[in-house]
Amino acid sequence: MIITVFELITFHTKNTALKKKWLPIAVSLSLFNLQAQVKLRIEPGVLLETDSENIGILLNIEPQIKSSKNTVIGLRIGIALNPQKFEINESSPFFIDDLDDNGIISFVPTFDYYLNENDYRPYIGLGIGYYIFNDMDVSNRNGTTDLLEGSVNNQLGLLFRGGLELGTTRFGLEYNFITQADIIIPNGEEIGTVNNSYLGISIGFMLGGNKHLKKL
Repeated sequence: MIITVFELITFHTKNTALKKKWLPIAVSLSLFNLQAQVKLRIEPGVLLETDSENIGILLNIEPQIKSSKNTVIGLRIGIALNPQKFEINESSPFFIDDLDDNGIISFVPTFDYYLNENDYRPYIGLGIGYYIFNDMDVSNRNGTTDLLEGSVNNQLGLLFRGGLELGTTRFGLEYNFITQADIIIPNGEEIGTVNNSYLGISIGFMLGGNKHLKKL
């Protein structure tokens, strides 16, 4: 009986040590397998509607992973320069100093659906995420030289997109819908509104992923 208990304890100790030895290997293999499935999309583009005299551009960086035969999920990190359209109240003595310098940063979980499995694959997609707006310098028309900081509350927005994928290259059209927001100065006064929605076209390229995923 004593020998049997001793043998069981010895076996349990060895088995536990073996598990601890193999655990890092199992975790490493799991991470390697996940890395093989994840692909990274980089999509530069231009805005089609902007009130700025400067060119409106966008850049999206998006890790994606295949969720089924025809669907992909991802997290789009986007930057849009000069997409905002400002409207100041006629009765307000304030104005925005530089209308041609504004930007939006967004973090949007996405879902894409591919219409076929060919090398030329049309797709449609959507997402909902968080959009962050920059502050702006506001001046007074009455001659006061002090600059005020105008701000817009960050908001949730919707992403609608579609396009065509040729191999690892993607040609896309996207519309980011964000509700109109008030421009507020430090004393709490609302001096106008800003339309933050924007429409853009882009050309995307894929980095990473295995050969099977490159046919997405």
